Amino acid sequence: MGRRAILIDKPKFDAGVLPNGLDLFFGGPTGLFSKALRDSAKNTNVAAMRAQHMDSDVIWKQITNDIVKLASRNAEGQCRTLARYGIDYLQGSAQLLGEDDDKNVNALKKFKNDLDSPENGVRSVSVSNTVLVDKDGNLMEESEVTVTGTKVLVATGSKSTRLRGIPFEQSHRVFDSDTINLLGYFPRSVTISGLGIIGIEFANIFNALGVKDVKILVRGDVESSTKKLGMDMDVANELMRLLRESGVQILERTTIEEFSYVPSPEKTDEYIQMKLTDGSTIESDLFFAATGRFPAGKNEDTGLEAAGVDVADRGMINIDKKSLVTSSKNVYAAGDVIGAPALASTSMEQAQRAVSAMFTESCDDDVAKESNHDDPLSIGVWTIPEMGYYGLTKEQAEKDGYNVVEGTVSFDQCLRGRVFAPDGILKLVVDSKDGTVLGVHLIGKEAAELVHYGMSIVKAKTTIFEMLKTVYTAVTFHELFKEAALDANSKLDFGVEWQEIFNILQSECDVEFSEEYLREKFDAIDEDGSGELDEDEMRALFDSLGRPVSKRIIANIMRLSDLDGSGTIDYEEFKHIFDKIACPPETEEDTPAEK
Repeated sequence: MGRRAILIDKPKFDAGVLPNGLDLFFGGPTGLFSKALRDSAKNTNVAAMRAQHMDSDVIWKQITNDIVKLASRNAEGQCRTLARYGIDYLQGSAQLLGEDDDKNVNALKKFKNDLDSPENGVRSVSVSNTVLVDKDGNLMEESEVTVTGTKVLVATGSKSTRLRGIPFEQSHRVFDSDTINLLGYFPRSVTISGLGIIGIEFANIFNALGVKDVKILVRGDVESSTKKLGMDMDVANELMRLLRESGVQILERTTIEEFSYVPSPEKTDEYIQMKLTDGSTIESDLFFAATGRFPAGKNEDTGLEAAGVDVADRGMINIDKKSLVTSSKNVYAAGDVIGAPALASTSMEQAQRAVSAMFTESCDDDVAKESNHDDPLSIGVWTIPEMGYYGLTKEQAEKDGYNVVEGTVSFDQCLRGRVFAPDGILKLVVDSKDGTVLGVHLIGKEAAELVHYGMSIVKAKTTIFEMLKTVYTAVTFHELFKEAALDANSKLDFGVEWQEIFNILQSECDVEFSEEYLREKFDAIDEDGSGELDEDEMRALFDSLGRPVSKRIIANIMRLSDLDGSGTIDYEEFKHIFDKIACPPETEEDTPAEK
C-alpha cells in the first residue's frame, strides 16, 4: 500500500533467542512448538533409538535439535519476507502511549509538516529492552526508543489460563501452553488436564513419541467437551477410539484435588504425586495444564488501558468488527487479543483487514466492508491423524431448521486410504431437500488439508449430485468426498437416480397442484378402483395433468417407486413424487435462516 511499517516484537523466552539474535518463535503461531514436536514425533524412531540403548537425554536432544531447525527455518523465512517488503523489525517491549502523553505530543509537532492530515494525529509507542546501533555502529544495549506512526496495530496475543491450586512455580515439572516450549527432558509419563484442542494434540504427540503412560483428565465428559469445540460426535468418537487404542487413558469427570508432592529439580528419578477428586492417587513425570487461554489485553506492560483502549475484564480488546478499530484513536487490534476464534489463520486475516481499514482512501476500496467478522471458519486439529471440520454438524443444522441426512465413509473406502492410511472417517452433512452440503467433518491422514476442499463446497452451496458428476483424481483422498456423497444419496427419498426425471418434469415449476386435484385425476384414470396404476395408466395420468412424458421416463418412475415389485404404484407413492416436482414457491417461513 506504499506505506512504511515497523514490527515490534518481544521474544517469548530469552532461551529462544539464538546467539545471532534470531528469535526462534518469531512469526510463528502460539502452537509452533507443538507442530514442530509433532513433526519430530512422526519422523523420529524413538523405539529404534532406545533399542540401541541410547539415553533419554540424548534422544530428547535429537528431538529438540529437530525442533530448533524447523523453528529457525520459519523465523528466517519471516525475516526474509519482512526484508523483501521493506518492513523494519525491532525486538523489544512496546508500550502504547496515550494521545496526550508528552512524547506523543512532541512527536506530532515534529512530524506535523510530513503528514497529509495532521489533524488526524499520530500514535507513539515506547520500546524498551531493545538493542540499537549508534551512528558509529556501536551497540547500545538496554536502549529505550519512541516509535511514532499514524496508526498502531495491537497484536499482543493471549496467555495460558492458570488455575488455582496448580504449582506453576515448579516450572521444571509443571507446564502450560506458554511454558511447554521450554521442556528440557524426555518425560517418562505425562498427565494432561483438559480435553481442548491443545490437550488433545499434546496427548497424541507424547503418545506418538513413545511415552507409554499418557493420561487426560476431563472435568466433564468427552461428549460435552468435544461439542464445545464444534466437533461432530462421530469424528470425536473416532478420535477417542484411536487415542484409547494407542494407550492414552481418558479419565472423565476427574480433576486434581491436590498436588501432594513435586520433586525438586535435582531429583530427576522421582515423580509428581497427585490426589484426584475420586480419592485415588496418580504419579506422573510431567504435568501439563491445557486449561484454555485468555486475551493478553490487560498486561500493564503494554499500557493499553492507560492509553485509552477499552479492554474487557477477561483481557479482550473491544473492537469494531468491520474495521477492527479500538476505542482509542488510530489504534487497531487483531488476533487472540480480540477474543475468539483465536486461530493463527483468522488472526492473519484480521490483521490484513485492519491494515486495509487503516489506510483506505476511497470507499470503493474498503475491503473491510466486504468481510464478516463472524463468518464460519475451517478448523484443523494437528493430532495424529489430523482432524478438520467446517460448517454445520447434524445437530446444529437441525437446530437451524434443516432436515438433513449424513453421508459417512471410512478412509479405507478409497484406494489410497486402504493402502496407506485406513484409520479415519469423512462425513458430509446434507440438506435432504435439495442435496446441498452444509458441513464437512473428517479425521484421518491430511484431514487439515482436505478440510479446505470441504470448506469450498460448503461455501459454494455445492450439492451431492454435482459431486457425483465430478471426476476425482485416482488414488487420492479426495475420492472419499464422492463416496460420502453416494452414501448421503442413498439416504435421500429422491436421490441422484431421480434428478433426470425431475429436470424433465419440472419444466413448469410455477404450477402447484392441490391434493384434491391430484386425487381427482388419479381416480379418473384408476377405472377399476384398485387404487394402483400400471405403466400405461401412469402415462395417461401425466398426460391428463399436462405433463406428457416418454415411455422411458415412465418406466424409470415405476422402477424407482415400485418398492414391492408389483408393477404398479399407489396414490401415496404418486403424490410423493408430485410433491417433489410441483415446485411451489418457497415462503420466508419455509427457508432456514441464511448462515
